[in-house]
Amino acid sequence: MRRLFPEALAGVFYAVLVLIMWGAFNPRSGLGYETAFPYMSERSWWTGFFYTSDPLRIYTSTFYHLSYLLSIAVHAQGSYLPYQVVYALLWWSRGWLVFLLLRKFAGGQQALLSYLGGALVIVHSSDGAMQWVGQMNQFGFIFWMLLALYLLTHAYTSKNQSIGLPLLAGACFFEYMSLWSYESQLLIILTYPAALLLLKPGWVRWSALTAAWYLAPVYYLWKTINKYFQSSGTSYQESVLRTNWHPLSLASDWWFNIASSLEFWTWPREPNTSEALTAFLSIVAVLAFLAGGVILLRIVREQNGLDTRRLWGLLAAGSVLLALSFPVYLLLNSARSLWRTQFLSGIGSGLVWTAVIGLISFSFWKTKFNSAIVLILSAPIVYFGASSAIVKGQVHRKIWERHRAAIVRILHSVPSVEPGTVIVLTGVPKSEDPFGDNMWFDFAIRLSYPRIPVAGVYYYTDGTPSPSENMAAAGKG
Repeated sequence: MRRLFPEALAGVFYAVLVLIMWGAFNPRSGLGYETAFPYMSERSWWTGFFYTSDPLRIYTSTFYHLSYLLSIAVHAQGSYLPYQVVYALLWWSRGWLVFLLLRKFAGGQQALLSYLGGALVIVHSSDGAMQWVGQMNQFGFIFWMLLALYLLTHAYTSKNQSIGLPLLAGACFFEYMSLWSYESQLLIILTYPAALLLLKPGWVRWSALTAAWYLAPVYYLWKTINKYFQSSGTSYQESVLRTNWHPLSLASDWWFNIASSLEFWTWPREPNTSEALTAFLSIVAVLAFLAGGVILLRIVREQNGLDTRRLWGLLAAGSVLLALSFPVYLLLNSARSLWRTQFLSGIGSGLVWTAVIGLISFSFWKTKFNSAIVLILSAPIVYFGASSAIVKGQVHRKIWERHRAAIVRILHSVPSVEPGTVIVLTGVPKSEDPFGDNMWFDFAIRLSYPRIPVAGVYYYTDGTPSPSENMAAAGKG
């Protein structure tokens, strides 16, 4: 039990960090757009798990549908709180799995280093879509990836073949779930076996397990190439490709994203209308982080302090992970948007800062003060990360409230409809558009009248149609 205490303790304090950041606004926030996922969930309990529109992202819907089924199980159908709970759990699991991986590579030592790494991954908040539950699939593919890496690492170190083979099978399965949810982690998956050489598994064992690990990504690459050769430029991914392919432009965008992921003092970019609350909760997050670190040190009582060799290795590994988090996003015309492109890099960024803080501490202070200095130097990152996450939660909550209020007014005016009804909403102000696109209004209307064929369109105050409005009166239809 004592051996497992660091894992349990880290899990508890990571949960506290997530609750502080998530709990400020998200429990009462919902989906103002990306509502195609709950709409697809209403088809059946089984097919909702699969995003059939794109066979190479077939598991994009998995966690959305799991949330939908959870809402039914707890008799809260129609509420977005179950979605938020699943989102928070995926957020928490990212930090905890990083902690477990770091412990595995450190041979059960360096508990503080592992704790710091997981915490900095959790508070990483450079992405504008942070706390937006409509991007749960981003958290989902990272969860599958980290779980696959953890199981593969265990398979390499297991001395019992009857245990190692099931671990390898599990690793390959979750690798498959990750790749068929999203594609940006492909380079990390391809390079990870090189890191396992540090565990000295033996060349024969390493080659055999690596060959099994590469089956899924090789098949994925073949399917991807085949898809784009046959799509004739009509796929969604091809429609958002960048137009400037100059090497200097690519390198500039790459460095921009790396710097944005590391510069924690720039993460809070949104306007903050709850400054006092944000500051208070951010301070509480820092205190919770420090408390977890102090308790961990008192219980574990590591005698060897920080290991500079491991710190330099961690810095190298984190730098590689950080760099490999962006090449797929560089293919997009929105490579500098900082929207959906920064989630994956949180792992590499957290490891880089963990190593840098450890090396600074080791270089300038006596060994017995290393641990205290590490915690103190980490506090600003935790503060800015928590602050940024809370503010982003506030922004997304505001968007949701504007959307929710508009739909509530419609339901109060039209509590029930006949099958085949088209609801037309007029007088929507462009500057405060609660939907952003006619598709999201249409889905909101369909979700508001479940199991009744219904549709919706809206127009602005100047009489112009909403974006993507594609209906026209034709006779009686």
